[in-house]
Amino acid sequence: MYRHVVRLLHPTTGPEVDISDIHLDLERPPPPGRPWVMLNMVASVDGATTIQGLSGRLGGAGDRQVFRTLRGLADMILVGAGTVRAEGYRPPRTPDDSLASARATAGQWVRPRLVVVSASLDLDPTAPLFTERLPEDPPPLIATVRSAPADRRDALADVADLINLGDTRVDFTGLLATLGDIGARTVLCEGGPRLNHQLLAAGLVDELCLTISPRVVGGAGTTGPGLLDGEAFAVPSGLRLDRVLAHDDFLFCRYLVV
Repeated sequence: MYRHVVRLLHPTTGPEVDISDIHLDLERPPPPGRPWVMLNMVASVDGATTIQGLSGRLGGAGDRQVFRTLRGLADMILVGAGTVRAEGYRPPRTPDDSLASARATAGQWVRPRLVVVSASLDLDPTAPLFTERLPEDPPPLIATVRSAPADRRDALADVADLINLGDTRVDFTGLLATLGDIGARTVLCEGGPRLNHQLLAAGLVDELCLTISPRVVGGAGTTGPGLLDGEAFAVPSGLRLDRVLAHDDFLFCRYLVV
């Protein structure tokens, strides 16, 4: 009988490593016509992506470091309007020293720029996302559609840069091409599930960073469909496990899309 050989990943006695240093050493070459796209999400062991509507309640110290590191590597952060509202988004912070030095060496902006996807433009122009922006930073980009309500477009025009990318649905291939044209080499997507699904369905994700939280939510107090929200793919996306890190019983998995 054929025996399937496996590798023991945990527990190990390997050296401790810094999360930021590991990610700084990784190559992320932009594909033709668009930036490299990372997708970062956290999920409980039973697949919940939020507790009482917030993803942060699933995380821990290591997860927050991964979050800050990936943000510190990205030229732009891509997020859906629903996630912006639910999580109370604010402007990206200045990265930690090692990441800030790497950004300066690579000629990146001091801080990543936020890109919000919203066909309806249901965003509050007085939200901290817009009002707490540092004067030297460019305003957030809002990827929307030509059919978006004119009054909402007018309300956001003074606090954000709006770009039309489709009639009724945002064209994500066009969006990423546009982001590449204005200087982005690496884009970090932070969800939500519908945005994740649309990017993966269009073949526009290169890297999936998944934190597995050592919690079992069991359905109570959780909302949302999981990591993805949409119809089944005609052909399932294949992933290659690149590495697994562990901290305080959390697993940090990096997959490359094949």
